[in-house]
Amino acid sequence: MERVREWYWVLRGLVGLVILVGNSAVIYLIVTCRRLHTKPNWFILSLSIADLLVGLILIPVSTSCGLWIPCNVRVLNMSFDLLFFVSVANMCAMTADRYLSVVKPLTYVQTMTKMRVSLLIAGAWLITIVFQLIQLAWISSQSLGYKQRADSIYGTFQIIGFNIVPCITMLIVYGHILVISRKHSRQIRAVAVNLGTLNLRQAKQESSATKVFGLVVLFFVFCWILSAYRHFCRYFELPCGIPTGVVIASRILALLHSAINPLIYAFLKEDIKREIKTKMCRERRRNPGIVLPSFQSQKNGNDSTEENKNENG
Repeated sequence: MERVREWYWVLRGLVGLVILVGNSAVIYLIVTCRRLHTKPNWFILSLSIADLLVGLILIPVSTSCGLWIPCNVRVLNMSFDLLFFVSVANMCAMTADRYLSVVKPLTYVQTMTKMRVSLLIAGAWLITIVFQLIQLAWISSQSLGYKQRADSIYGTFQIIGFNIVPCITMLIVYGHILVISRKHSRQIRAVAVNLGTLNLRQAKQESSATKVFGLVVLFFVFCWILSAYRHFCRYFELPCGIPTGVVIASRILALLHSAINPLIYAFLKEDIKREIKTKMCRERRRNPGIVLPSFQSQKNGNDSTEENKNENG
């Protein structure tokens, strides 16, 4: 068991490093590149900030408390829930934005204004922060029975609102988006064939976007399903008999969610991939000794044309 604990802390540290590097890179790209100043990318920026805080604050503090420094477990758990659920709330806000862009593509620009995007992002943070601060109303109560009842009610809402509902909603939303995307793809192909100008690039991009969103949904559910199960058993005092290995796995998966987000949310987006490639090519021109094999065989002509396009998805 001691060896398992050692690997657990080492793995936490490695995941934390990936969280810091990946999310910092995403934040830097979106903030510094004007071509990336699009509505979907503002949601990605907010999500990346939330995930960055997990690696910047939560992992170092919880590691110190677990190994060296005695800490208040209640406060530590509140901080844990706050940072993770802010990330979940931001991802739900982004899901709502993507859903509107697919279901209502003709009215999306008028509906999702800059002000509404800002309000949606601010709401994701504010709702989570207020929900966590509610616990302060009874955390210092002298009545043990009152605290237990309050914790039970609060825990029920937390499990439903930040674990079960997001998982189910994301799956339903993705299923709807998948159906609509396939319908749009067939319509695009039919129109293009009738005109004799089959646009394979457009069909490919739509199919790719659907697959990426599906990967995001599945990974989100995969990472949170064990944590949701643990919280459900704990708050309702069920005799689940959860093994230590499952507890460790659920904690690592919850952290891994913040580490993989930059890859599946940002680095698989075409506009950000192009910006990364552009920056790397510029660096290669400044320093000819640097070898970047993944970009050497590609032409800059097509890249400059693509850079001028403003991504919506």
